[in-house]
Amino acid sequence: MSRISLRWSVVLLVLAFQSFCLLRHDLGHGAGFTHSYGYNAAWILEFDNTLAQGHFPPRWLHGAWDGMGASSFYFYPPLAFYVAAFVRYAFGTIDHAMILAWANYLMVLGSGVAMFAWLRSRVGDAWALVGALVYVAAPYHLLGVYVRGSIGETAAYMTLPLLALCLERAARSWAWIPGMALSLAALIMSHLLIGMLVCVTVMPAYAVHLLLDTPKAQRRDTLLRCAAGVALGLAVAASYLGPALLMQKLALLRVMWGNDADPYNWALMTPGRWPQKPFSTSMAWLAYGMAGAALAALVAIAGRALSSPRREALAWSVGVLVAFTLYALPWPWHGFTGQFLGKVQFPYRLLLGMEFAAVTAIILAAAHGRRLALAVLLVAAALPLSRGFSMQKDAIGFHLLQPGDPAMPELARQIACHFAPMEHLPADFAGGPRYVVDPYCMTGFAKMPLAGVQDDGAQTGGAKVTAANVFPDGSVAIAVEAVHPARIVLRKYYFPTWRIERVEKGRDPAVKAELSLPDGLLSFVAEPGSHTYRARIIRSPLEIACDTLTLSALALIAAWLGLSLYRRLNARGLLASFRAFMRIRTR
Repeated sequence: MSRISLRWSVVLLVLAFQSFCLLRHDLGHGAGFTHSYGYNAAWILEFDNTLAQGHFPPRWLHGAWDGMGASSFYFYPPLAFYVAAFVRYAFGTIDHAMILAWANYLMVLGSGVAMFAWLRSRVGDAWALVGALVYVAAPYHLLGVYVRGSIGETAAYMTLPLLALCLERAARSWAWIPGMALSLAALIMSHLLIGMLVCVTVMPAYAVHLLLDTPKAQRRDTLLRCAAGVALGLAVAASYLGPALLMQKLALLRVMWGNDADPYNWALMTPGRWPQKPFSTSMAWLAYGMAGAALAALVAIAGRALSSPRREALAWSVGVLVAFTLYALPWPWHGFTGQFLGKVQFPYRLLLGMEFAAVTAIILAAAHGRRLALAVLLVAAALPLSRGFSMQKDAIGFHLLQPGDPAMPELARQIACHFAPMEHLPADFAGGPRYVVDPYCMTGFAKMPLAGVQDDGAQTGGAKVTAANVFPDGSVAIAVEAVHPARIVLRKYYFPTWRIERVEKGRDPAVKAELSLPDGLLSFVAEPGSHTYRARIIRSPLEIACDTLTLSALALIAAWLGLSLYRRLNARGLLASFRAFMRIRTR
């Protein structure tokens, strides 16, 4: 362990400078083009607008698809977009490219700070800073910013070291259960699929190490503490996790899986199936390099007697190799295990956890193992890493040449209409002639009124919509005059959380909200007479239950932390001094 001690201010300055150097182009001109640039831009704007409308947590995006609405944040993890919302309100900018650039900067910097905090108790400040610098500049980490543009994964790079740190502390002390719960919830709300992959590969290897490194008499308590941390963490994340898992059948999410998004086709052992070449080849090279780095750490710490730090390096190296094996094999992505793992879409997402575990193992091996052997083997492991990264140089160059809104009129138009992915359409959506005109901005619906009578024959005779307005919170008011019951169709996409009420004195009675096919629009049957109706998004019973569970878990954590603080102050005698001071002041 290094004996060099570094002030936090120095560490923050070094990491902030490194992050600035890596992202300086984006910070000055706005984020450039990536695979997810369009969705990131549209979601950043619409997520902020939804917060401004008073909806918390944001789930339904009223302004998506030019006001037709989308269910995006019932399913997509929101943490990175809260960071983006902070940037927007802190800097007062509404330019999505600059918001995205500075949000990425904060999360990249946060990943370095979290990695330093994780490593410093193991290897000392100097080696911890080296590890943090390597982690920030890891190849898949950089490609996530420059090429893929998955800001959810960028947020996961920040929360993963915190989970490891809190897991290690919680294994030894009940006082760290709240920290473990919050960090696990943060990882889940950063990127659910990354959280799942980490929890079936690198984290179990480390958990086994913690258990075996604990005296036998204390292992039961260690298990109980870790289980309590996991349970409380899932409860904290329930507000997002419950709808994301249990409401999937309500949207068109089935189009997300299969073909290029089938992880079976990306398995390293079947290169003939790899889609999206040369990108898939690039990811494979990175996986080979990470596995080589883990093997380098294993060789560097090998010996007859393994100290605790060496055993920990062994655990993290094994975790990398477990993740590599999962990436390599095709069969776990189908069959029974495929029911869960198949949702991952792209197994190269394993690289995030592999990079974290590999950097941890390497730094532990450098501080406590044979450095010469490690250095020689790392040079060999760097070859496939360099090969994989260099294959993306054209994509990185394109990112740097397209600052801010890319010079792509079609993409700029899609961002302006706040387009969303097709999978966030209603579950029974059947297409239709209006949708085919423009699947991105829905311009085929442009001539459709906000609310109108469905033309289905004599049943609607004499009915008309006399007025329809959208309120600032996204709800819609519709005035209808009808002689017979008539179906009213809104230019809003259907989702089961829409509630329609007939406005009356006292309590407004509910009217059944229904799906109008083939367009998948919201509709209801208006009763005879002159009535005003209101359509608004409400929280479903599931959402209410999950939100309540999250609030209860947060209240428990607050009480837990308050009790821990009370005990700590009491143990130091500070409470007695405070009571004596208050007695003097109140005399």
